[in-house]
Amino acid sequence: MITPRQLASMVILFLIGSSSLFLLGGSAGRDAWISVCIGVLAGLLLLSFVTLQIQKLEPDRNLIEIFMLYFGRITGFAFGLLYVIYYSYKSVRNVREFADLSIMFLLSDTPLPILVLMICLISAYAVIGGPGVFFQMMEVLLPILLLIYVLLYCLLISSGVIDFSRLAPMLDQGFKPVWDAAIPEIISFPFGEMVLFLMFWRYAKTSEFSQVMQMTIKGYLFAGVFITVMNVVTIASLGSFANWSTVPLLQATNFIDFGNILERIDPIVSLLLFSAVYVKLTAYYLGASIAFAYLFRVSLRIAAIPVGVGIFIGSLLFRSYMQQVNIGFEQNIQYHFPIFQIAIPAVLLLVMRIRTGVRAGKG
Repeated sequence: MITPRQLASMVILFLIGSSSLFLLGGSAGRDAWISVCIGVLAGLLLLSFVTLQIQKLEPDRNLIEIFMLYFGRITGFAFGLLYVIYYSYKSVRNVREFADLSIMFLLSDTPLPILVLMICLISAYAVIGGPGVFFQMMEVLLPILLLIYVLLYCLLISSGVIDFSRLAPMLDQGFKPVWDAAIPEIISFPFGEMVLFLMFWRYAKTSEFSQVMQMTIKGYLFAGVFITVMNVVTIASLGSFANWSTVPLLQATNFIDFGNILERIDPIVSLLLFSAVYVKLTAYYLGASIAFAYLFRVSLRIAAIPVGVGIFIGSLLFRSYMQQVNIGFEQNIQYHFPIFQIAIPAVLLLVMRIRTGVRAGKG
């Protein structure tokens, strides 16, 4: 079972995840942080009025069980299988990011398949432990990672890297570029990804679902503010170059230098980013495995094997790091992910409301 504090910790680390690798809303330039604010608010509406409402109507079931109950066995199975593929694909992308960044910054001579295999095995070990163990780990990991982030920001400020004048002038190109960068891009990544928690909320150890909603929203808002600050710091540090950097935060910390004593801290930053990405890829791996286990009526330990093999193979299909990034931002975020994060959940909620209303009318 999952405690409310563990749930909030997981929400925070999951949303920060791989978003720390990119300048979100980069097409809006120096106003990207405003796009993030819009994305946070839009994602909050989606979370509060769609995703959480689905779970509120069926607090003791996960997404796969809800599909089966309201769409019937065949159609429900088909939708459930689609979400196994969706969750697995999201894990694939994070595994490949983890491996490619490891090669770029730490392990340049290590073959890609070996790195991908090691990442999948480490993630599988956490998945086999189940949601309870994984969420406990998040409660321990959260304060450590947040402390390191805060120290990095303090070092950036103290070293004079940050110049808030780089944020001005605001909205010099108008509001449209800011809006276009936020919708649907920032909703799709990372705030719409909360649809994954429809696989986890049922494990929350509380007698009132309102507490689950409260802790989820608190964690979401904390992560939203944190990601916004992260964007502000990145733009204030790199200016117009932030959108061109492979990993903007890592690029910014390269400028930290205190009298030739404290410098070149990028290995520490890399480990920080890898930890955040690991949380996300494992969360998706766990969600896909739980969904697979319910669909095919096998144990989580058994389900983790075919799902893990699929993630391993899928991670090797991209030709390069930039190819998978470009596919993500040009196709997945714009067209594919909103189907799973917005369209299908909205239809599901509508069907649930109608059927619940019909039952109430007959009663």
